[in-house]
Amino acid sequence: MKKAKFLIGGFAVALLLALAAGFVLAQGPEGTEEEAGATGEVGAAAAMDDKIPIQGQLTDASGTPLTGSYDLTFRLYNAASGGTPLCEDTDSVSVDNGLFFAYMDFCTAEDINGQQLYLGIEVGSDGEMTPRQPIYAVPYAWSLRPGAEVKENLADDPILYLYNTGSGEGLWSTSVDGEGVHGSSGNGIGVGGYSLLGPGVHAESLSGAALSAAGTGVITSTAKSYLWISGNDIRPFHESDGVIIDADTIGGAKIYRGPNSGNKNVMLPISVIGPLYGQDVTVSELEIYFVGATEFDGIAAVLMRRQTGVCSTTSCYATILYDTADHSCDQANNSTGCTLTYSLTQNNVLTEQSGILYLTIELFFSGETTWVEIGGVRLTLEHD
Repeated sequence: MKKAKFLIGGFAVALLLALAAGFVLAQGPEGTEEEAGATGEVGAAAAMDDKIPIQGQLTDASGTPLTGSYDLTFRLYNAASGGTPLCEDTDSVSVDNGLFFAYMDFCTAEDINGQQLYLGIEVGSDGEMTPRQPIYAVPYAWSLRPGAEVKENLADDPILYLYNTGSGEGLWSTSVDGEGVHGSSGNGIGVGGYSLLGPGVHAESLSGAALSAAGTGVITSTAKSYLWISGNDIRPFHESDGVIIDADTIGGAKIYRGPNSGNKNVMLPISVIGPLYGQDVTVSELEIYFVGATEFDGIAAVLMRRQTGVCSTTSCYATILYDTADHSCDQANNSTGCTLTYSLTQNNVLTEQSGILYLTIELFFSGETTWVEIGGVRLTLEHD
């Protein structure tokens, strides 16, 4: 019959140092500053095996220290008695005058996740010793327990910085009924994410809201959005012009001059959401897709305005674009049509007070039966 007297203080410190470092070796030769890196980062190449060091003293029933090689089995439980081991490891351990040093392998982060753990030990086939030894945290490891709080007043650095040099997630959080990740800020960003290729922040929910923005509800984004407006929405500027508009089945519309000579104006109303999730919307680019029956059928002028009030005077709108140059795109030489592109730089921000847009296009024709087809319009929207 043998018994083990464990150096609980030393064991607890060794174990929790291993946990705090992410299952790296807690005891051993100290590395140099060059090996650690100037910033103190631990890269994937520097990470060591996920082993838990255990130190103890083995004696016989009378308390005499033993010397020799013994099979020791270590088991981790989440209960002081009973239950099933979370993980276990059996090794042949060298004992010198009762003292031994061993490593427990085969435990994972799912086993050691902040819950209270107990260590069970068995020598050979003598049966597991009782009572099991509770594992306590060293003070700095308390910040890894469920419900722990890490608090500091930092101006430029994050409280917690996770960096994955591979293709996996930097942070993964799951909740059965609550919030997977909750972020709150008095004046800054509640939750921020950065990725070179994948999503900076990924939100997924089986039944509730995948992403919820409370408080001001503002969601900022530097991504561009695009609004497509069908040419089917083209309408005459004045009914008396006699212009004829034939909508086609692919989203465009052919505009004929009709019996009255001269250039004709058509208009296209545009509805844009702005602001979007609390952000003002900037209309940064306008593209018009068109083609003419001949080189003498095309666009004579483009006028785009933003409504600022309800009236018929110039004080109720702001001009975003006014181009009076002629543009032609004859069907014979441009079977897929042409794109007229404008970069917009003035009066192009849609706010909660002003956001209605309207586009007027002046067309020129070579005859009564010739036409200009407007396939549609695309707006580029920015939100920063």
